[in-house]
Amino acid sequence: MKKLLFYYICIVLVFVSCSKKKKEPRTTNNNLVELQREEMNFLPSDVLQLKSYYLSSPVETDSVHILVGYNYKEHALDCMDLLNKKISQIPLQIEGPNAITRLTGIFAYKKDSIWISDESESVFLVNHEGLTMKRIHVRDYLQEEEELIINTNHAMSTIHLYYNAAHQSLLCTVKDRSTSPVRFKVKEIFIEENKEAKTFDLLPSVVEPDISKGYANMSEPNVNFRDGYILYNYPIESHLYRANLTTGISEIYPADSEYTTNQAEKCKSKTDYSEWEKHGFENPHFFDLMYIPRYDMYARLHIGPIDFKEDENPEIIAHKRDLYLCLFDNKFNKIKEAKLPSNTFSPYTGWSQTDSGILLFVDKITDQDNSEDLELNIFHPIFINL
Repeated sequence: MKKLLFYYICIVLVFVSCSKKKKEPRTTNNNLVELQREEMNFLPSDVLQLKSYYLSSPVETDSVHILVGYNYKEHALDCMDLLNKKISQIPLQIEGPNAITRLTGIFAYKKDSIWISDESESVFLVNHEGLTMKRIHVRDYLQEEEELIINTNHAMSTIHLYYNAAHQSLLCTVKDRSTSPVRFKVKEIFIEENKEAKTFDLLPSVVEPDISKGYANMSEPNVNFRDGYILYNYPIESHLYRANLTTGISEIYPADSEYTTNQAEKCKSKTDYSEWEKHGFENPHFFDLMYIPRYDMYARLHIGPIDFKEDENPEIIAHKRDLYLCLFDNKFNKIKEAKLPSNTFSPYTGWSQTDSGILLFVDKITDQDNSEDLELNIFHPIFINL
């Protein structure tokens, strides 16, 4: 019996060592990179665009510079041409067998091939006219206790949809409620219907193995993707995680901020929403890891804590919070951390990666200027002292 127990422990240790590799902390060298700020203004057009978009995606291919954002007021996709400063709109179907409800995710593969997910747990491929070319019922690939979680919410988490062109597959994040604590997975669903889906388990946070209890709204991971990898992290703490889609192995990288605390405290209440709201404001929130292809570099935004008073307007307080940008090289060495201009950008996940930088929507809520013009800033990394 003792021999069997010994062998079991050995097997567990080998499994853990193969599925998780934790890297040593590195020192930031802020002299390696500068941030160049590019400002963009879109003149008024026939499109009733938003001031900022909480859900957006750059077009991945075709060598075009277009950002696709969900216009929830028009139930349409707004296509922002970043070179010509023009906006066009793709209306989405609201009736019929392929009716699309409120969007949860966008992955703009090409101008004429945009993958979107909605609240019905379905993923659609739409063309430049908004017509549905393909519909995949993700629910058909899930177990009873599994739940699709593609979501972009500034108070909760940022979980992206992804299309892997090389595999002809969709990557979707799933919450598995059959275990305690709940587990998070990524399902790879192949467009070829007779091919079985693959499952990749995400590691729990190294700081808090069960983020579903005690952290109010921040109870799910952030999940993003790039070719061959799942990029994930947790809103409550600063580590970065990357899973290899070939081996399934995850690596963990320390990525502490020098500006804020690096772990959220637990919420005082499990049921009082006013305490949940306060908890969200008075703790840091780390957002998803983004990839900048031109420089083979990663970026992460996070927002700092701020004192919350119940008699203040939550929207104004949200805009007053400090926003920080961290840049990492392809080995996850942190090479830049900077505080971005205050009271300037939308705090409601109003940003996206581009081919060469990080794009943020300008939304100065306390300005006297009530213009609805669309204004963007892109922060490009510029290498120095190499």
